[in-house]
Amino acid sequence: MNRVPVNSLINGIVADYININDRSIHYGDGLFETILCNHNNLYYWQQHFQRLQTSAKQLKIACPPEKVFLDDITKLLTDNDSRSACAIKIIVSRGTGERGYKFSKNTSANRLVMLSSLDAGHSSVLSRKLLQGELFICRQQVSINENLAGLKHLNRLENVMARNEWDAGYIDGLMLNANQHVIEGSMSNLFAIRGSQLFTPDLKLSGVNGIMREMIIGLAAKNDIKTTVTNLTIDEISTMDELFISNSLLGMKAVTKLGDSLYKAQQVSDMIFSELLKTIDDYAQAV
Repeated sequence: MNRVPVNSLINGIVADYININDRSIHYGDGLFETILCNHNNLYYWQQHFQRLQTSAKQLKIACPPEKVFLDDITKLLTDNDSRSACAIKIIVSRGTGERGYKFSKNTSANRLVMLSSLDAGHSSVLSRKLLQGELFICRQQVSINENLAGLKHLNRLENVMARNEWDAGYIDGLMLNANQHVIEGSMSNLFAIRGSQLFTPDLKLSGVNGIMREMIIGLAAKNDIKTTVTNLTIDEISTMDELFISNSLLGMKAVTKLGDSLYKAQQVSDMIFSELLKTIDDYAQAV
């Protein structure tokens, strides 16, 4: 009889179901990270775990130790004999609790670790080719909430609604907030280029501060590319020379079209992508 590989662990135990009283189900009360893995190497693990710890502290959730997560991930990779590309998703829920928004200070966090296969051809960093495509403009807005801005929390209904506005043929859908400021894609961060200067939306009020976004800002600084974090409108980015999006799984993807605007130049994007490929192995952690 063929053994079915284990793809999910809950608190280190093979399981597909979580307690119905878990606060992640009722309130989205928790955090998550999605990590690129290839040939048993976790990419940007330290950056992901640091963000998880910092966010958990802000939300007053007890984050499990790093070793506990790495042990879980190792179990999944070993069971799947996964030397090909995959995505590792980890969730930290505040845990189970009684009805109502108020949580107990003694609540014990639950951790979920999941593995799913990943087509290397859809990732620029794995295919080592800067992929490209058209960007959609979503009607769904991103909420303005200074206290939660930047966090990768479990309240993702806005992203769900935005993602279902567009079908195949787009690399992502661009989301704005109520101030009509461009914030991010439904699953990515945005960068724009005019001349040799890099621009990216200010995320102080809305959006998720992505790991790859931070890496690209750092690479730009090392290569003397001026980066401006600012509020941007659709009209402003429509006049830019280049656009690209980023996230931890795909790395970067160049934007060829947004609405009626075409983007043919990729000179600076190509240079940043080349520098990203040179450094990515420095952030690979074997498990």
